[in-house]
Amino acid sequence: MKKHFNRILSVSLALVLLFTCGAVSFAATKDNVTQYGQAGGYLAIGDSISRGCGAEGFYIGKNGEYLPDGEGQYGEYDMRNVQGCVPYQIAQAVGCNAPMDMTDQSATYWPFTYPGMTTAVTLDLLGVDDGFTDEKLNYAYYADMLEYFGWDGSFAGVREGDTIEAVTASRGAIGKCGNIMDLIDRADLITVQLGMCDVFYRTYRIVSNGGMLADGMSFDLSSPEAIINLVKTAVSEMWNGYEYWKANYPLLIERLLELNPDADIVMVGSFNLVNELTITDDLLAPIGSAFSVITDSMNKQYKKWSKTYGIPYVDISNTETQAAELDWSLLGDFKDNTFTGTHPTQNGYDYIVRQILAELPPKSESKNIAVDIGKYDAVDYVFVNGIPVGNYTLDDHLLTIPYAGPGALNLTVGVKNEDGTVTVQTYELVYKIGEGYTARRLAGTNDAAGAATKPARTLVKLIKDLFQKIVDFFKNLFKKN
Repeated sequence: MKKHFNRILSVSLALVLLFTCGAVSFAATKDNVTQYGQAGGYLAIGDSISRGCGAEGFYIGKNGEYLPDGEGQYGEYDMRNVQGCVPYQIAQAVGCNAPMDMTDQSATYWPFTYPGMTTAVTLDLLGVDDGFTDEKLNYAYYADMLEYFGWDGSFAGVREGDTIEAVTASRGAIGKCGNIMDLIDRADLITVQLGMCDVFYRTYRIVSNGGMLADGMSFDLSSPEAIINLVKTAVSEMWNGYEYWKANYPLLIERLLELNPDADIVMVGSFNLVNELTITDDLLAPIGSAFSVITDSMNKQYKKWSKTYGIPYVDISNTETQAAELDWSLLGDFKDNTFTGTHPTQNGYDYIVRQILAELPPKSESKNIAVDIGKYDAVDYVFVNGIPVGNYTLDDHLLTIPYAGPGALNLTVGVKNEDGTVTVQTYELVYKIGEGYTARRLAGTNDAAGAATKPARTLVKLIKDLFQKIVDFFKNLFKKN
């Protein structure tokens, strides 16, 4: 019985420690991330993954009806938001106004996103000359992006005739959703999800659109030799795209930092779009997984740039694609299902949302603890929960210390006196989600050591009292039995 009793007490003590110590830190969720929509807004830069191809609401037209699959991707580019896409969900979480009509000027969420969007074209639209024009690819969406987000400094289109003048003449105006330069300046959160189309888009045009590329190579599976040549060409084109992206993606981040150094910029990583691809529906050799070497290399670069520029990187390498729900094979329906198969399921999009939210800072009021310390205009010691704090600031009696998580209980400050004694003041800290900390001044004392260790002693006493109550409970329970 005694052994059984001790085991119960051990488990109970472990639970006590779990709940008392586990409260010190927490992960970002929709309830506690910084709210960006009050003064600024949220700008999402990305390709079809950010646009939400295949997500909930993807084929909803202007009048709210669902359009048949394939009739123009998210409603023939009618400037409607996609409810299930990643940026739209993020916009909801961070408090931005995201009306379904992208041209609504009251919006504080701006989706600078488009299927097939690349780093190369984004640099063009931001007025950065990277010395590269991909004449082999038909960027059919450039005129659309000028119509949505163009500005007078955008480069002439990569297609002949896609000039600002031509788009204005044919479509009435440019920048209907907002001037991209103004939106970058207004944004206090910017997510950048680009790179996969720089690497994979060339191959997509070969296998899905029947495009002619790379010295006349086109989609041809008529013989083993043709298949081998197609795969070799695809791999070569991917690595060419990777080298361009690796060299020029930093120009994009640097441009954003130049235009808005105060914004929170987040880099969203890559995942293997063709991970589920097999040879045939019956021969399930996972040939698509071999291309993970490219996306793994991309994600390593994102991590390096994260350190270089001091901005977060979001790992989305485990994204589930719609190909997981299809019989998708190179010799089967590869060409017909390439667009669908390479995009996430709704579960995949929701996973990316969670990954991004986890990298966003907590609500601004929780970043620091600020306390008016009254008559003191200088302090010599600062303790939180009995632990010394060095990186604090004191400005006109307002003491600010780094956010310590919702587990902070007490703040103690100490001031050296001329006679060698130390005067201390202790504050009880009360934390509320969404409101941050408030401080209540407790009685002062000259016992610096006692005051400094009081928070720790208080916590120990609470644990002891709770533990004793558990012990008494089980003692009474066994007495009754």
